[in-house]
Amino acid sequence: MEHPLINDDSSGHYGLFGHQTIDDFEKLFTKEELMAWAKITYYKYMFRLGKKDAVDKDLKKMRTYEDYYNYLKEDK
Repeated sequence: MEHPLINDDSSGHYGLFGHQTIDDFEKLFTKEELMAWAKITYYKYMFRLGKKDAVDKDLKKMRTYEDYYNYLKEDK
């Protein structure tokens, strides 16, 4: 499975230090901490669904963090 948080769209403003911020997160935090963060972020987008950004945009973000949670669960 490819890393769900690293893609062509994520290289711009997130690559300020020449690499992805998630790379630092994965060195600083445990698998369990990252899984909790992914789960909390998923619910953040679910609770605000349609209130801030377009529904399809928030649904895409929800799927991304769900995929990241599963990525961690399976691969790390």
